[in-house]
Amino acid sequence: MIMKRKIDLTEEIEANKPLEKKKILPRLIAFLIFFALAVTFITLGITNMGRREEGLQTISAPLDESVPYYELGVSFQHYFSGSSGDIKLAVRELEELYASSLKDACRLLDPVNSYDGWVNLAYLNRHRGEEITVSRELYDTLAEALALTEERGGYSLFAGALYAEWEALRFALEPGDFDPLNDPGERQRLEKLTEATGELSNFSLELLDDEACRLRFTVDRSYEALLEELEIADAPILDLNLLRDACKLQLVAARLEARGYDRGFLSADSGVTLALSAYKDGGEFCFYGLWKGEAAPAAELAIRPGACAVQMRAFGNPEEPGWYTVEQGSETFLRHPWLPADGAYRELLLSAFVSGEGVSPARLCYDCLRLYGCRTAEEAETLAKSLPGPAALLLRQDPDTVLVTDAAIRADTEHNYTAELLK
Repeated sequence: MIMKRKIDLTEEIEANKPLEKKKILPRLIAFLIFFALAVTFITLGITNMGRREEGLQTISAPLDESVPYYELGVSFQHYFSGSSGDIKLAVRELEELYASSLKDACRLLDPVNSYDGWVNLAYLNRHRGEEITVSRELYDTLAEALALTEERGGYSLFAGALYAEWEALRFALEPGDFDPLNDPGERQRLEKLTEATGELSNFSLELLDDEACRLRFTVDRSYEALLEELEIADAPILDLNLLRDACKLQLVAARLEARGYDRGFLSADSGVTLALSAYKDGGEFCFYGLWKGEAAPAAELAIRPGACAVQMRAFGNPEEPGWYTVEQGSETFLRHPWLPADGAYRELLLSAFVSGEGVSPARLCYDCLRLYGCRTAEEAETLAKSLPGPAALLLRQDPDTVLVTDAAIRADTEHNYTAELLK
């Protein structure tokens, strides 16, 4: 039976041979056509690989172990025109300039780490009481931060230890357990730090020579003793803290503009966006609210050349570290980085947005922080209206209404927001 079946199959195959021969030719032709098309597409793909088209290009910064993580939290886009080859060359040059500028800014503004050959914030923190010559960039940055500190609007250039304590708490495994509302010991630590930091006579930043960029930073012994008592003697004192990203973008932008790269924009994850002086290629500054438990666009403002915008929000996305909530009774407290230098949380704003042209990013950051220091909606609205550029607020008591000072700020109706013009 087995042999019979085998013979039957052989006969069947022999019977079908003419049919198979008829199919070979069209199959071969189809295969050759497919192969030719595939080769053509692959060749075109290889030819176009890396081709640069006119428009906005994302400029990346490579890893560098000498300045760890310098590239994180900042992004840069620039507009290019011309041939693909010209664009590729320009992008390569700009990537080198951007990376070196960003690394230099990070080194200069680092309050903790020292770098060979660099006189930075960390160097000043470790050489208190000495007369020191710094770079023009650092001198001007510190001069502006000092002027803002002396306005006493909720920011202090000398609050490094206070913010180091607050960051350690925010990024703890269970931050709510150590929150001042739940931990009396932590509350006392923050109160001591806040009181001593608020006493500006404990610190002195003397701008000794504007031409030679010479200065001297000193700290009262009583403040140093407090840090020793709290076992944080190594914490930085002189620190741009909440203004650091704004100052960083400002320094990078100046380097880029000096080399003729002025048609792009820089942004930081913390909420600062800076358009270069000739950027005119569309886009919007986006103001975020809280929609279905996650950050979502609440309003937008068209980007203008040289404009800057700063947003501070009191909430993070569910998986975003550094933001958390504390429940006490029927009230929910929102914890975030924007703690005013007086150490007092105001549970008033959900988010705030300020923008301006010809205004430094540091000043805008400071104005946004001032809004977070307001105690009542009336106070926040009055301050927002007094600012030189457009501003917007979302109050916790009415999280769907964007209070705006300029009709150019348009509410995002897709997420059911409405705009109310403050008059």
